[in-house]
Amino acid sequence: MRRPATYVLAVAAFTTWTLVASTASAAPRSFSPFQLRDQLTECGFEIGNKGAPSTTPYVVIRDPGATEARAADYRIVMAIVYPNPQAANAAHQKAHQAAEARLGEQHAFSDDFGPQLLVGYGGSVWRSNVALVESSMRTLASLYSYDDQTDEARIARPEMFELGFSAAMSEYAVDRDVVGCVDYAQFTADPAQGVGVIEPIFMPNHPW
Repeated sequence: MRRPATYVLAVAAFTTWTLVASTASAAPRSFSPFQLRDQLTECGFEIGNKGAPSTTPYVVIRDPGATEARAADYRIVMAIVYPNPQAANAAHQKAHQAAEARLGEQHAFSDDFGPQLLVGYGGSVWRSNVALVESSMRTLASLYSYDDQTDEARIARPEMFELGFSAAMSEYAVDRDVVGCVDYAQFTADPAQGVGVIEPIFMPNHPW
């Protein structure tokens, strides 16, 4: 008997949540670049810089098949892996203070809505020793323009080079499915049953 598409998707999602939950107890206190790449791959994401050395602190995250899609635009998330949580916190503090000084205004310190870290990317999300920032291919491509006569690339959007803070448009500065993957599974206490309840991890290609 052929199952409805919604049933198949529900089973796939439940399987993913169960797999994530089973590994949550073994979640590392901090990630190595290799561990982070492996975790993101398990969640169904595509690593855009697979050939990069394992020691590079940058991990490029894309939805599977994004570059082959008909639409020219797709989201790109950059993960920055620091040596340890202490180094990440120091970098977070420094970037936050620099953004406040640049803007001349104060902002609440937040792991969910941190300052911009890279040109063309939005605000940052901080988890353990990892910082996440998100952009899109179209946004990054719009940063520069090419002059055919001089054979030079010029900055097309100078305002994007002034790093500050992004407006809070959702729960996190980065789409929830990516944050959820890094968080593994989220557990909440259920007083009625006395057990942990798994909060769903949202699937790639379905930003939240």
